[in-house]
Amino acid sequence: MIGAACVATTTRIFMPSPQNPVYRPAQAEPVLAQYLHLQCPAFKKAALPDTGVVHFSVSLDTMGKATRAELLVGSGDQLVDEVFGTIAAQLTLPVDSTRRRAREVPVRMAFSCQGDSATVKVR
Repeated sequence: MIGAACVATTTRIFMPSPQNPVYRPAQAEPVLAQYLHLQCPAFKKAALPDTGVVHFSVSLDTMGKATRAELLVGSGDQLVDEVFGTIAAQLTLPVDSTRRRAREVPVRMAFSCQGDSATVKVR
């Protein structure tokens, strides 16, 4: 018996915008937490987990500025994924001054909705 299968995947890429601020991870965390706080009720209503980790592959230039961010694992909420992706594309990460080179790095954004508050940690 021979079978054929068709698998469709969607790649979500986010590009930096000169109109948006550039963030270091610690600067991005409170901004992301504000957006997440607004979406926490939607997580509860949709019976989604109120904690998780959103995974990105972020391409960096030689100075450590993001040139693109690819969503690898989402939160389950499209708006949260879009906001987190927009911020991921605006990140600046530390570079080793002795070996400056363009590279791709994993970025994880751990999130949690807790009552009336929300937290996000960028790693």
